[in-house]
Amino acid sequence: MKHMKGSDQAIQQKLINVIMITSSAVILLTCIAFFTYELFTFRETTLRELKTLGQIISANSTAALAFDDPKAANEILAALRAETHIEAACLYGKSDSLFSTYPPEAPQNSFPARPAHPGYRFEESHVVGFQPVVQADQQLGTLYIRSNMKPLYERFQLYAIIALMIVLGAFIIAYVLSKGLQQTISKPILALAETAKVISTQQDYSVRAKKISDDEVGLLTDAFNQMLTRIEKQTIDLSDSEERMRSILDSSMTAVAVMNVEGKIIDWNSRAEKMFGWQRHEAINRDLADTIIPSNLRDVHRRGLRYYIATGHAIVFNKLIEMNALRRDGTEFPVELSISPLKTNDILTFCGFITDITERKQAEEKIRLFNQQLEQMVHDRTLELEMVNKELESFSYSVSHDLRAPLRAIHGYMNIFTEEYANKFDDEAQRLTSIIMNNTQKMGRLIDDLLAFSQLGRKELIKTPTSMTQMVLSVCEEQKRLEEGRTIEFIIQQLPNALVDTVTMRQVWINLISNAVKYTKRRNRTVIEIGSDEREDEQIYYVRDNGAGFDMLYYDKLFGVFQRLHSQKEFEGTGVGLAIVQRIVTRHGGRVWADAKPDKGATFYFSLKRTEWSGVHSV
Repeated sequence: MKHMKGSDQAIQQKLINVIMITSSAVILLTCIAFFTYELFTFRETTLRELKTLGQIISANSTAALAFDDPKAANEILAALRAETHIEAACLYGKSDSLFSTYPPEAPQNSFPARPAHPGYRFEESHVVGFQPVVQADQQLGTLYIRSNMKPLYERFQLYAIIALMIVLGAFIIAYVLSKGLQQTISKPILALAETAKVISTQQDYSVRAKKISDDEVGLLTDAFNQMLTRIEKQTIDLSDSEERMRSILDSSMTAVAVMNVEGKIIDWNSRAEKMFGWQRHEAINRDLADTIIPSNLRDVHRRGLRYYIATGHAIVFNKLIEMNALRRDGTEFPVELSISPLKTNDILTFCGFITDITERKQAEEKIRLFNQQLEQMVHDRTLELEMVNKELESFSYSVSHDLRAPLRAIHGYMNIFTEEYANKFDDEAQRLTSIIMNNTQKMGRLIDDLLAFSQLGRKELIKTPTSMTQMVLSVCEEQKRLEEGRTIEFIIQQLPNALVDTVTMRQVWINLISNAVKYTKRRNRTVIEIGSDEREDEQIYYVRDNGAGFDMLYYDKLFGVFQRLHSQKEFEGTGVGLAIVQRIVTRHGGRVWADAKPDKGATFYFSLKRTEWSGVHSV
C-alpha cells in the first residue's frame, strides 16, 4: 500500500497519533525536566561538597605550610583516599611552587604549573578548585583539588534505565486507550466530512448534514448547516449583484478594465470593447500591458506593479494621468487613465477607468497653435521685456520647462488688451479680464513656490548656534505689522537654542506662524501659543492656534505640495508652505507632524535632534 503523508492520513489515525505524540511528549519532557533538575542539583552539590572539603584540607594544612613540613602536608592530603572521586590534589607554597601532592607518586606535569584564580568550577569532565591557605589574614599557599564526574554518570545510567521502562509502558497504555477512544470523536466528524464532499462535488448548497450528537461536533454540524444556508443565499445575491454590476459597467461611457496582481485582465466592459477593439471573451486572461499599453511603456507598467505589490506604495494610483493607449489594430491614441487598487477578501485587484481624450487633445492643439499666433503678433511689443528677463526665463525654463512661457504670454496679451481696449469694455468684459489676470498671477505664485520648494534640496545648510526665542519674537513682530488692525495674542515660551541654518529655519517659523495667523482671521480673539518640549533625543517645538483647524481624516494630504484642506475662497494660499516646512526640517534631521480638530484649532510640531546646544535657553 502506498505510504501516506501525515496530512493525508485518516482522522482516526490522526487522533491516535495526536494522543500518542502528546503522551510521549509529556513523558519525555517530564524525563528531561527530571534529568535537568538532577544535573543542576548534582552540579551544585558537587561544587558545594568539594568546596567544603577544600576548606577543611586548607585549614588543616596551615601548620604544615607555616613550618615548611612537606611530610605533614602529605599526610593531610593522604586523607583524601576516603573520597574515591578525588583524582588529584596538591599544595603550592608561597612561591607558587609544588609543596605536596596527592597521590604522592603522581607526576608533577599532572598538576597545574601555577595556581589559578581562587574558586571552584567545572572543566571538561572534572571539577577543580583552588583554595587559598590563609592564617591570620596571611596567605601561606594554595590548595588544588580535582574530582571526576563518575558518580554523576553512574546515577544517570540508573535514571536512564528507569525512564526508558516508564516511557515504553506509558506508550503501550496510551496506544491501547487511544485506539478505542478515537471512534467516539471520528465517527460524527467523518459523517460531516462526507456531507461536505458531496456538496463540494455537486455544488448543491441545499444539502444539509445529519446531526448525530449534541456535543461540540453536534454544534459544529448545526453551524455547518447554518453556513450552508447563508452561502446559498449569498450565492443567489452574488449572482444578482454581478448581473447588476455588469449592466452598470456596460452602460458606462468610460472604458473599465480590471487587472489582477499578475497583470492579467479579469473584467472588461462594453465601452472597452469599442475603444480598444477586443471583445470581452478575447480580452479576459490576456496580459493588460500587451493588450492596451504601447511597447515603450510596458516595462514601466510592470515595474510599477511589482513595486506596489512589494511595498504598498505607488505614484500613479487614484490620480488622473495622461498617456497613449494601444488599439487592437496597433494604432495609438491619447487617453486619460485613473487606476485604483481594490482589496476584497484579501484579494487585490486594480481597476482602471480609461477615457479617450483624442478630441480634447485636438482642441488643445488648436489652442496651442492659436497661442503661437498670438505670441507672434505681440513679439515686437514684448521683445524688450524678454531681453530684460532673459536670465530669469532661462533659469525658469530649466526648472519648469514650458510651464512659464504660455503663462507670461497670456498675462502679456491681457495687459495689452486691457490697456488698448479698456475704454471699450462693458462691466462683464472687465470682470472676465480681471479673472484672467488674477488667475495668471496666482499661477505665477504657485510656480514660484514650487521653484522655492525644489531649491531647498540643493541649497547647502550652514548651521550656527541660534536663539530660537529671538527668531520667533522677530517673526511675530513682523506678523503684527502685516496684520495691522487685528488683535493677536502671542504666548511665547522661552525656547531652547538650536544648531540650525538660520535662513531656512526662519522660513519654517514664518510659514508656521503665518499659517496660524491666516487660519485664525475669523476669530474675534486670536491666540497663538509657541512653545517647546523634550522627548528622548529630540527637541520639540510647536505652534498652537485657536483657528479653523482641520479634519485628521485628511492628514495625509497636509504636507503634500499644492495640497490644501480648505478652499481658496475660505483661506488664500498656494499649498506649498507646509511642504517647505517639512523639507527644511527633514534636511535638519528632524520631523514634522500636526494635530487638529475642525473649528477647534490646530497644533503644528517639528523636532530637531538634540546637540550640545539643544536644551540651553537663550538669555
